[in-house]
Amino acid sequence: MNIAFFGSSLVSAYWNGAATYYRGIIRALHERGHHVAFYEPDAYNRQQHRDLPDPEWARVVVYPGEGEEGVLRALESARGADLIVKASGVGVFDELLEAAVLDLQRPETLVAFWDVDAPATLDRIQNNPADPFRRLIPQYDLVLTYGGGDPVISTYSALGARRCVPIYNALDPSTHHPAPPDLRFTGDLGFLGNRLPDREARVEEFFLNAAAAYPEGRFLLGGSGWDGKPTPANVAYVGHVYTRDHNAFNRTPRAVLNISRESMARYGFSPATRVFEAAGAGACLITDAWEGIASFLEPGREVLVAENGSEVAEHLRSLSPDKARYIGDAALRRVLSEHTYAHRAVELERVLGGPLPPTPSPKGKGEPDAPASPAVHGTTTAFRSIYSPFPLGEGVGGRGLNIVLLGLSITSSWGNGHATTYRGLMRELVGRGHEVLFLERDVPWYAQNRDLPEPPYGSTKLYTDLADLKARFGEAVRNADCVLVGSYVPEGVAVGEWVTQTARGVTAFYDIDTPVTLAKLGRGDTEYLSPALIPRYHLYLSFTGGPILERLEKQFGSPRARPLYCAVDPALYYPEEAAPLWDLGYMGTYSDDRQPPLERLMLDAARRFPQGRFVVAGPQYPPEIVWPGNIERREHLPPAEHRAFYCSQRFTLNITRKDMIEAGYSPSVRLFEAAACGTPIISDCWEGLETFFASGKEILMARSENDTLRFLREMPDEERRAIGERARVRVLGAHTAAHRAAELESCVREVISGTQIHSHGKGTTAC
Repeated sequence: MNIAFFGSSLVSAYWNGAATYYRGIIRALHERGHHVAFYEPDAYNRQQHRDLPDPEWARVVVYPGEGEEGVLRALESARGADLIVKASGVGVFDELLEAAVLDLQRPETLVAFWDVDAPATLDRIQNNPADPFRRLIPQYDLVLTYGGGDPVISTYSALGARRCVPIYNALDPSTHHPAPPDLRFTGDLGFLGNRLPDREARVEEFFLNAAAAYPEGRFLLGGSGWDGKPTPANVAYVGHVYTRDHNAFNRTPRAVLNISRESMARYGFSPATRVFEAAGAGACLITDAWEGIASFLEPGREVLVAENGSEVAEHLRSLSPDKARYIGDAALRRVLSEHTYAHRAVELERVLGGPLPPTPSPKGKGEPDAPASPAVHGTTTAFRSIYSPFPLGEGVGGRGLNIVLLGLSITSSWGNGHATTYRGLMRELVGRGHEVLFLERDVPWYAQNRDLPEPPYGSTKLYTDLADLKARFGEAVRNADCVLVGSYVPEGVAVGEWVTQTARGVTAFYDIDTPVTLAKLGRGDTEYLSPALIPRYHLYLSFTGGPILERLEKQFGSPRARPLYCAVDPALYYPEEAAPLWDLGYMGTYSDDRQPPLERLMLDAARRFPQGRFVVAGPQYPPEIVWPGNIERREHLPPAEHRAFYCSQRFTLNITRKDMIEAGYSPSVRLFEAAACGTPIISDCWEGLETFFASGKEILMARSENDTLRFLREMPDEERRAIGERARVRVLGAHTAAHRAAELESCVREVISGTQIHSHGKGTTAC
């Protein structure tokens, strides 16, 4: 679509809180192939206080804030767009714009009013029956609101709106994410918000009274206008907190507080931007009570709710650091899976009738002269959310699923990558309302190296041998809604035969090593899976997608082979500000098949770029390898140091195992972890990579040291950072453990319903 948007300002947040909302929505629309021209007035000194240069994801048109000639010219240039939006609170020419955009309505042009402060707008109209906007409401094709839920929808409907739909604010994970603690913001409770007349009384109740009721605590007050405000002695006023410090402010205190404006609390269903920003930073959030909070975060598990300052103080008294971190991490996973601006762009498309085809970009920086895209009126294209195949916690008959998972190990990550996958998947399944039992064979090498002996989610039990498994857990397997058996489970064939004979529910084989598994079967090696067992599992879930899935169905007889790729935990992998220590880094255990591309893409590049700084982390490299002098070697890098390792590189290198290259569609977890840290990735080439990241835009492909050197020496820093940010947005929007839990639910539901939700084509990343 071509969209013309009349708003207060996109490029300046100066006394313009809507800027964050506009930026998130419009950038997400651009990422989905749409083109936005944003028309804003030169008013209130906002152009003199720009905090954003003209972005690549929107065309900004500034018109004079005085005299009508400029705004009328802007209106004329918007004619012919697919969608024309008049936002509330432009600040100048509001009455003129509200009426004039309606003159641009055509069968091929929708006109919408987008209310970024619906409580204020509706209060104004109800207090003034002669308000000129009242008579215009029924003429708009659509009213969109920043929030408000049913109370706002019903009020707008009573005023004659044809259709009113909330498009809530959300999180931009490229700008708001977990950050290292900052000593300036150490404390028990932080509140960030400017001093506003309709919020001050609520700040006194929920923040200052809480501080008085909890004198042993340290309270932090941030925001403009609070100078001279009487506060208890345990309140530290930190003044204006710049946007660049918001992540640290949210992440450092034990908890942070959200206080709604009076009008938004009264209407309900109006989460402030700071709710999502705090959750996006992994903060433990305490919020004042308002109707609709449970639609966004689950009280008690993802957010704490208080009716007054005394309840805020009580929450703090019972809030341990571990509990605070658990709540913050749960909130982070929830907003990433449901409440990002990428989700909001999808919701807007759904409101307009479905995903519309991208249109040619308008030419140049002047007035738009590209033809309008096809009409959107009456569009009936079916549209299904790509983020959650069915609602949170819905399982068999609307209840949570009872799942048994038999895997290699969840208690120990020593020498295996399976534990990370199982931990993330199990945590998210439990978080979505399912009951999960993990069964692990108790073996000496994991018993001696358990880094998570008692996972804090679901139930984990150890068994000694096959007889012990059958005797103690036969009833659990028999009664489960779903039983998954993972690759490399000891005596996997015998376990699988018993499971498929015993279980009454859905059975699945979860292959974290699919290309290796098929290569073993080709050699007659049935260490943990046999050809005869594959058709007996209802599902074959695979870390590898693409053509290998069709082979599993046609050659081996699997009833349903579906991808369930690896994923990343965004609570552990996120950008950290750090001076780059290396130009290029690589992490991976030595293997014969990966060494030649490592030599080609890194070692040869290092020899030709002696002033560059390189690092290789990983064990088992033979002593005869001759490392160039500018390559630093690290023999072992524990998982706790992986994030800092990625964040200390200008670029990171991804190299794929030979079996995975031959199979294609086999992303490694390292790929997603680096992307989640915002570190731009240089990767070897393999079929299916562009299913996960767009080449040149979200990832860089290298075939020789010449490619590597071109990226290291010639790419501008701004472009380099943009690639890393786009990859981070991509992975957080599709490749977290929360996504995999939802995809697993969808696969199980497919078996239960007996339907084929969709094929396993090369581009699929869900069941």
